[in-house]
Amino acid sequence: MRHWSLKLKFGVYAATLSSIALLAGAALILPTVYFRQRAELDRQLSQDAHELFRDLENFKGAPVNGRSPLEAKFIPLALQERYVILKGPEGQILYETPGLQARSFTDQSTGYVNAPLGDKQLRVGIFDKAPYSLQVGSDLDQLKSMQKDLLAGIALAAPLTALLVFAGGFFLGKYALRPIADITAAAEQISINRLDDRLPMPLSRDEVARLTEVLNDAFDRLKNSYEAAIRFSADASHQLKTPISIMRAGLENLRSEESLTESQRKDVDLLLQQTRRLTALILDLLLLAQADSGRLILDAEDVNLSRMLESSIDDLEALTFDKSVSITRDIPDEILMRIDERRIRLALQNLIENAAKYTPPSGEISIRTSIENSHVYILISNTGKPIDPEDQSIIFDRFRRGKQVGENIPGHGLGLNIARTLIVAHGGDLELTQSDNLKTEFRLSLPLA
Repeated sequence: MRHWSLKLKFGVYAATLSSIALLAGAALILPTVYFRQRAELDRQLSQDAHELFRDLENFKGAPVNGRSPLEAKFIPLALQERYVILKGPEGQILYETPGLQARSFTDQSTGYVNAPLGDKQLRVGIFDKAPYSLQVGSDLDQLKSMQKDLLAGIALAAPLTALLVFAGGFFLGKYALRPIADITAAAEQISINRLDDRLPMPLSRDEVARLTEVLNDAFDRLKNSYEAAIRFSADASHQLKTPISIMRAGLENLRSEESLTESQRKDVDLLLQQTRRLTALILDLLLLAQADSGRLILDAEDVNLSRMLESSIDDLEALTFDKSVSITRDIPDEILMRIDERRIRLALQNLIENAAKYTPPSGEISIRTSIENSHVYILISNTGKPIDPEDQSIIFDRFRRGKQVGENIPGHGLGLNIARTLIVAHGGDLELTQSDNLKTEFRLSLPLA
């Protein structure tokens, strides 16, 4: 039930609760009805017994000494349908129901008791009015039959009741959750490009309205925090550009000094290398800050994507020259598109550099293109160690690198994120489609229009 919808759970819970209530009611009703019926039967037995006693006192010809056998004509009609044993003062049987052949149903002197008679169960009333002692029994089958009928009726009604309650609970849950569904639909539309959107306030001032207020307040705080982070990233990156450029220029001038020893020149080269890496990192952060703030401007123009891919492959061959990597390609002569060439070239460069870095010596890299459903698909794959399954979901996150990335492989964990950001800005997508012992493959898609 963990993955069931709330309205379905609501219906199931309601049906289960109603079934339990129905069973609890049956457990209470059945004995209550039984005891009420038995009390009514006891009352009828008492009436029948007292009617016999009255007849014995009032009818002409009735025995006067209480010791003479009683003829059937003195037995009221109601008692003729029951099991009767009438005894005299010395315990002699004055009358018994024909064929009964029972001396007594019970040894009890007065009251009511259940007593067996063969395979039957009787309800017996014992009455004493001098000089007579009377035992009147009635078959309990009628009461048991009614109990069975009640139980059968409840058993038939339980599934139908549960079904009706489930349907009612399902539709009531759907109606009750409609404000939640509206809030969910509105929340799904809120993104970094629509930070000013808010959830609609319900008309009723209930718990859902309170939840909506809390969520809207949370969205306000998140928006402010996000904008502050974006401003900080953009401002910090921008402010760092100038001092880094000055440091780089100073190091390049220092390197040109003829008085430097070979050891000092190596130290300056190392500092220059780190400065270039820092400059690239700052430029990447500036690019991401522009994209996050919605200020990334695309300069679209007509471009032959095939020529751009061939140029990227030339760069790839230079990057893998010393590793004897085999490069295969499947690119048509011309794919005309309207894109920002500089941005797409940067995305391709990041993917190409990744393939070059993670392909082992004598490995293989493949670049293929296809056109389907008004989209251009570029598949870039390479052999080598696969990306750990735990890392596959986070490789597009910023500053996240897989566990298999060694310290000797340069990078900041921004390349894939930048590539996807630029592709998405063009209305396309970048995704990891395969990573196993055979190959690791990324698929880049761009709309033709």
